[in-house]
Amino acid sequence: MNTTIKRVTRKDVAERANVSPTIVSYVINNNRYVDSEKRKRVEKALKELGYKPNAIARALKGKQSNHILFIVDDLQSEHFSKIMKQMDSWAFENNYFISLCESRNSDSFVNQVHQRYFDAILIASGTFKQKYIQALINTQIPIVILEMRKYDKLSGDFGLINTGLYEGARLCCKTLIEKQRDKLLFIDSFESMSFTKSTKNDFRYKGFIDELKMHNYVESINYKIISSCKNEKELQLKLEEVINSGFKVNGVFGRTDSVAIHTMYKLIDMGYRIPKDCSIIGVNNARISRYTTPQVTTLDINREAIGKSIIKILEQLFHKEENPTLNISLQTSLIKRKSL
Repeated sequence: MNTTIKRVTRKDVAERANVSPTIVSYVINNNRYVDSEKRKRVEKALKELGYKPNAIARALKGKQSNHILFIVDDLQSEHFSKIMKQMDSWAFENNYFISLCESRNSDSFVNQVHQRYFDAILIASGTFKQKYIQALINTQIPIVILEMRKYDKLSGDFGLINTGLYEGARLCCKTLIEKQRDKLLFIDSFESMSFTKSTKNDFRYKGFIDELKMHNYVESINYKIISSCKNEKELQLKLEEVINSGFKVNGVFGRTDSVAIHTMYKLIDMGYRIPKDCSIIGVNNARISRYTTPQVTTLDINREAIGKSIIKILEQLFHKEENPTLNISLQTSLIKRKSL
């Protein structure tokens, strides 16, 4: 897909309102008298076209917005706030402001993002569709993507940071197998309107499945997937269904620490002894994982390295350096705790 987004100009507004661009400027700046009927037409055209006068005024003067947008899956995630924390000093010292925004798969969302004239866009979303990411890349705004899944349809110039999730997921699965766990569950994140279940291109899911296949684990005999749960209650019900069907789960890999912890406590309520009867591993090294009973083993994502990598790519793109480093690969680490 090669979607392009047309930037709305004052000329576009003038044509829609059937007035001159000068009249549009008068209305936007509110510094000259404009006939009430013409003003109404201009204001209607501004609204219909999604024109953002403040951002455009800055752009027309050749100034930066000094504003970076960070598109994520979940605004409540501790993971993204920690990455923001790593970038905070750099942003302050360089007069940049970074805003978090939850991804939305719609043309209107992408158009709104583009119309606001951000200096750069960071994307860390497993659910933001590639066609919308491509549309933003096509605008030639500097883009940096945290690779949470395989992006096989993107083209153009953009930064890509592989955070090591695929290899990390394989390590988690391998660790469970080495613990002689042969009845495994993959627990997906809770769904929301913007979040859909893991797909075959999702690195956590793909790493888990690929490692199972290497050890000749067979679906329905050795592992099951629990997904499409909107909340904790739905997860508990599906977990009960799986266990009541005769699947004697003895290993759990949660897409996040949150779902891993919810699963662990439900198993404890059902009489499981953790880790004697079942080993639990989550992802993200969330603060709460250190304070559960037992403490949860987790895959730690190197947020400090992610923050530094984002800064490195942005500085090269902002300064228009020749042959910038646009692809960076990082590693995760497994923090073993008592749930293993």
